Amino acid sequence: MTESERRVRMSRGRMFAAFLSIALGGPLAVALLFPDVWEAPSELTFFVYVLHQLPVLLATLFVQGPLLRQPVLAPLGLTGRPNRWWLVAWLAPVVLLALALAVGALLGDAPALDTAGYIAIRRAGLGPELLASFDEALAASPPSHPFRYVLNALLVGPLFPLLIALFTELGFRGFLFREVQGGFWRRSLLIGLAEAAFLAPLGAFGYQFPGTPLLGAGLLAAWALLASPALVYLRVRSGSVIAVALFRGTLFAMTTIAADLSGAAPALRPFFGAAGLVALALLLLGLFVHDWRFADVRLMGAGLQKAPSSP
Repeated sequence: MTESERRVRMSRGRMFAAFLSIALGGPLAVALLFPDVWEAPSELTFFVYVLHQLPVLLATLFVQGPLLRQPVLAPLGLTGRPNRWWLVAWLAPVVLLALALAVGALLGDAPALDTAGYIAIRRAGLGPELLASFDEALAASPPSHPFRYVLNALLVGPLFPLLIALFTELGFRGFLFREVQGGFWRRSLLIGLAEAAFLAPLGAFGYQFPGTPLLGAGLLAAWALLASPALVYLRVRSGSVIAVALFRGTLFAMTTIAADLSGAAPALRPFFGAAGLVALALLLLGLFVHDWRFADVRLMGAGLQKAPSSP
């Protein structure tokens, strides 16, 4: 049976239904099975977080393999040689962090720019019962300059966090990127809606936004929608889904230190609060300027009817 014959038998509606039922239903089931790990992180939280990402990978492999019987690497963008857009993807979370802290400062926040500020923000986030143990730990092992933690996260991002990010990116910027039809903005919107449905339940259970389920769900959904055009842009320019996973892995590695550098409430701080959303909008604006002023081939206004496999 040829590829076209398989696609006739497997209608697009059934193909998307099979993918989305696993890619969105599986993570929702994980979130419901472990409702207490999101708002109050523990040793179990990271394991459950990885488990939460896994159904998107399984959905991609199931549809790509048993249903469509197609190869995985090239069609999903799991190829390509490193180029300058891989470097852009790797450093973009640092840019987002700097922009978000600057936006927070304009809104009245006092970001930690030195060790003293970092300690003050950490202390302010602790309850009275934890201050004594925190001071003891501080005396035994004084913290480094906060920018060193940012550098550490930057170096860790391309390692294990990148592999975890591939679980979801093979589905969103791999499978859906290839199968969703239309121009750049339509494709970005539909992929963003799928990822918003994937992330919103975590916000509802308190992930990143403890005590504010509706606000948390809305902010994570907004982040997914706003990030989608930027990630699709990186996907096309880099020619590989690996570059997008590099961005996501590095962002994940920096999430904790980003929160510790901001004294604002979760709804305002980077990466997923209001300051993070403004920073993401500024990054998208920068990509828009590049597309219209410096790129040889425009993406954001010219179409993208087909998903290119190389830059």
